[in-house]
Amino acid sequence: MKKFFENKFFFSLIVAIISLYVLISFVKLPGMNGYERAMFPEMIYGTAWKPFVYRTLIPSSVRIISEIIPVEVHTSLTKHAGNSSSLKLIFEKLNWESEYVTEYLIAMMLMYFCMIGFVFVFRKLFFEIYDSPLWFANLISILLLFALPAMFQYYSYVYDFSTLFIFTSGLLFLKQRNWRYLLILFFIACFNKETIILLTLIFAIHFYKDERISRKLYFQIIAVQLIIFTAVKILLYILFIYNPGSLVEFHLIDRNYLIFNGYSLSTFVVLLIIFLTLFSKWNEKPKFLKDAMWIAVPLIFLTFLLGFFDELRDYYEVFPIIVLLVAFNIAKIVGVDLVQRTNNKR
Repeated sequence: MKKFFENKFFFSLIVAIISLYVLISFVKLPGMNGYERAMFPEMIYGTAWKPFVYRTLIPSSVRIISEIIPVEVHTSLTKHAGNSSSLKLIFEKLNWESEYVTEYLIAMMLMYFCMIGFVFVFRKLFFEIYDSPLWFANLISILLLFALPAMFQYYSYVYDFSTLFIFTSGLLFLKQRNWRYLLILFFIACFNKETIILLTLIFAIHFYKDERISRKLYFQIIAVQLIIFTAVKILLYILFIYNPGSLVEFHLIDRNYLIFNGYSLSTFVVLLIIFLTLFSKWNEKPKFLKDAMWIAVPLIFLTFLLGFFDELRDYYEVFPIIVLLVAFNIAKIVGVDLVQRTNNKR
């Protein structure tokens, strides 16, 4: 079994197959056309409501690629989607508009690549943090994929998988101390989702007392991230100034009061197991991950104010951090000697 998980071909094949299943689950239920203020066509062509329209990296990429494709291809795909009874049934099930078949296919392709990229970046981050057997790192990476559909509820958005991929890449660059790539990624990520600012918080906490980085460089990196974030937010505000909506959506009263309705025994047991596993052997776990977990505090607080407290996709940024922390306990259970890496290349 260990040799099977160590085989590069089989690992890549498993990731590709499971990623396809996860993607189909993502677009099937709840799908990308569930929320009237962030419908897929409106997101792609920049007419969706604020703040969703600000998350324009993937929608703009879809639009640009779509504009490059010859009109004849668009026409052929649209005609085929409208005439094929099988495709018409699929589109009805997915709540897709056949006239946007090209855009949907491009979006599916980009989301699929982002998901696969997320797994391989996570695996790279795993090896940056732990000195682990190959089979165990691959197993945890596969379990990471299997866990994703449990987080699909209420609504799905075209930028969800890019959020996972980009934020995990940011964690990797932080761990590698690759400041140049970190700042380039940060700039790009600001067009994807505003929660990338949590990466700045991790940097500020983790490197606060790090003697290997000068105080001047420490504050410069923070300042550059804040300047980039502010500049991009102003640009997006200007670009979409006439779109309906506001900078944020408040849901404290209209949804989150339901937390007082109680919860099931199964929900309590699952949350208890995750909590105990997460904080078990806390002192033995890598400092980088423990520092990174601090972003859960603002995430939970902001989710109560601006989102749905039980919408798990709101916690995508902390998801890889939790998996890496839990992997430490799984290693103990299965008898794997998971040693923390202390050396840094940069």
